Amino acid sequence: MKLSIIIPCYKEEKDIAKNVAITLSYLKENMIDAEVICVNDGSPDKTGEILSQLDGIKAIGYGTNRGKGGAVKFGIEHARGDYILFMDADLSTKLDAIKEVLANVGKYDMIIGSRHHKDSKIPIRQPWLRRFMGHVCRKVVNRKFKLNLNDTQCGFKAIRLDCAKKIIAKQKVNDFAFDVEYIYIAKLLNMSMTEIPVTWEDDRGSTVSPIKSSLRFFKDLKVIKKNTKFYLE
Repeated sequence: MKLSIIIPCYKEEKDIAKNVAITLSYLKENMIDAEVICVNDGSPDKTGEILSQLDGIKAIGYGTNRGKGGAVKFGIEHARGDYILFMDADLSTKLDAIKEVLANVGKYDMIIGSRHHKDSKIPIRQPWLRRFMGHVCRKVVNRKFKLNLNDTQCGFKAIRLDCAKKIIAKQKVNDFAFDVEYIYIAKLLNMSMTEIPVTWEDDRGSTVSPIKSSLRFFKDLKVIKKNTKFYLE
């Protein structure tokens, strides 16, 4: 069983070489068979140039920014593993979560990292506003799509490759709500899923506005709901 680890990268020139090295070292130390696919999501800085010079990874990308969901989709299109695992370039989810994924492969089609799992650890929490907006988003998503999940937005998820291919064939959303779209399509197509605990630390260097991103998020939720029949075709 092989993993395809997809890391979407946008303006990551500062830390990407270090974080890729940490990831490759972890995989080697734990004898995990995996390909690491780093997707440069049209970064205007030197992210793409740095990735092209790194050994031990598959560096791919494109010129115009598509959004995180677009980068993950592009990575899935180039993946060759039995399961794909996408995770954030800042390693906010600690790599030990990969062991939790491996413990569940073969049992579930989709494995969802959850910061709100009873066994998860959050050494550095998000500021109050981000936590509040996250709480509101979870409530809305669970009600709107009839889900019962503790966390849809943690950037750490694994999907069986054939299921991932079916999902991206229906994908309409490339921004932050793409996670919800993936989960909703999986539910509609009767794919099995579970949540796993993670150790997660907030990235205080994030420049994402919680208000603006939430407004885009809710807008995309409408797009997802509107496409229910298309997902079922």
